[in-house]
Amino acid sequence: MSNKLASLTKNEKDIFTGTLATMAVRSKITIVPNAKAHSDQPDYRVFANGTYEIGAAWKKTSETTGNDYLSVKMAAPELGAMAIYANVIALDEIGDDNVTHLMLWSAREPQATSNQQAA
Repeated sequence: MSNKLASLTKNEKDIFTGTLATMAVRSKITIVPNAKAHSDQPDYRVFANGTYEIGAAWKKTSETTGNDYLSVKMAAPELGAMAIYANVIALDEIGDDNVTHLMLWSAREPQATSNQQAA
């Protein structure tokens, strides 16, 4: 099972572009630096088809490898009832079609609702 959600290209303005592809959705996405007013705001905003904001991303550093990556959270009706969590990682070498990064799905367990906790 592949956990790749998108192949991305990063340009000189720190903007990532690519296509988000799941079984239900195929959409052009752009991950754009966010002009932060406060430190708790995300470092990036994620847009589908250029204008529809579907998520945010935060800069992180792997404790294991020391490599930088983006931690992404996306949500939209087309994506289903649960948010999608993913990481954007840099490739060691530039791939086909100048791909520089991959967005990989990060599976998370659903949180129990209050009804489930009471059962």
